[in-house]
Amino acid sequence: MAEFDCDVAVIGGGVTGVAAGIAAARQGARTLLLEPRPFVGGNATTGLCLHNYVTRYGRQVVFGLAQEIVDELIAMGGAVGHVPYEGFTSAVTPVDGNYFRIKTTEMLARAGVQVLYGATVVDVQTRGRGIESLRFAAKGGLHALRARNVIDATGDGDIAAMAGVPFRKGDGPRERMQPISMILHFHNVDTRRIAAELGEIAPAMASRPEGGEPIPVYFNGSFSKWNDAIMAEGLFPNRDRHVFFNTVWPDQINVNTSAVLDLDGTDPVQLSRATVELTAQCARIGDFLKRHVPGFEHSYCIPAAIPGVRESRNINGRYQLSDEDVLEGRKFEDTIGQVCFPVDIHAPESSQAIFHQIGGDGAFDIPYRTMLPADYDNLVVAGRCVSATHVAHGATRNMAPCLVMGEAAGTAAAMASAAGGQAGTLAVQALQDELLKNRVYLGEAFAHRTETHV
Repeated sequence: MAEFDCDVAVIGGGVTGVAAGIAAARQGARTLLLEPRPFVGGNATTGLCLHNYVTRYGRQVVFGLAQEIVDELIAMGGAVGHVPYEGFTSAVTPVDGNYFRIKTTEMLARAGVQVLYGATVVDVQTRGRGIESLRFAAKGGLHALRARNVIDATGDGDIAAMAGVPFRKGDGPRERMQPISMILHFHNVDTRRIAAELGEIAPAMASRPEGGEPIPVYFNGSFSKWNDAIMAEGLFPNRDRHVFFNTVWPDQINVNTSAVLDLDGTDPVQLSRATVELTAQCARIGDFLKRHVPGFEHSYCIPAAIPGVRESRNINGRYQLSDEDVLEGRKFEDTIGQVCFPVDIHAPESSQAIFHQIGGDGAFDIPYRTMLPADYDNLVVAGRCVSATHVAHGATRNMAPCLVMGEAAGTAAAMASAAGGQAGTLAVQALQDELLKNRVYLGEAFAHRTETHV
């Protein structure tokens, strides 16, 4: 059994873990990232948009590492920036999933993060108010890991759960969670015809980084035109099925419409069942689109390599983001960044998407306390498993918020480690000052603290 030692251990290499790892290593921390899959980037690598950087009033509030990644992707041709859209959100940020994986792999290496792929934590040892050690399975068997500070970026709160941190699941006593989905990647399509057929409103249009005519890069709609065929073939359980499209290419498109209901993403049997059912469902959807929808006639589709889990555990932290915090756009003294994507809940009983706009100025703060379990001081929980209600989670679970939380978690864990301390006892003002220095936006109330944060 090999033994590893580091300052900051990041568990999970989705968008949250990517940002956490880069941020921690840039602070000078010896950083180790464990990822069970053979790639980093999570749902961004599957081809989903990096929702959302811009409020419904057109004001950008997400900067820092999240913006840096987009800038680097634009430079390599894998993104088109923040594109105005007159739909449920005022702007969208589509990226190419494979380019996202390539770029973030490079950025982690450049920062000095040691990434171990195929690594799954199987046991957590605690002592007092701290995580003492982790045991993980990887090539060669079981291995031990000790870290001054640990970041749970698993999405499901796996490390927190193993340590005994209380959590909730789903929408209340029934514990019904948002459905699990799988993205479809279509090649050899006509995106303009597809947008004309399926878009409910004008698509978001943008030019490729190298120039040329604008292309549709995002639109959403429904399959209402094909309700009779869909019901006859049993393709979906409901009529007027919602569908979401994004791309950065003129002849490729990502389609988000598949779903399986009432499965728990923390249960290995149920998650495996979801993968089997969604892979088959995606193949049926691909065949249906090719037969029925103009623009797909000559296409071929490939299901994403992994399913996307929208909701599982949310920890009980030192503060729980409430429905009102989100819907009223509340601000907090211990903010580590802002969220502006609307509450996005795919109904557990039907998988239809329901949106609720953020109140106030269109953004709310993420308090640092939502990332801190009450009973541990060297464990930071970041990403969609933070302390939030079912409704609040509908906004925090998206990828731009996860990038924001990841950067804050990595910065806090590294700062605490450098001082020989623990992230849960770190002075929040010191963390905020460092985030501002790194161009993270904390709101207008913090503008006086620095003139260089945006």
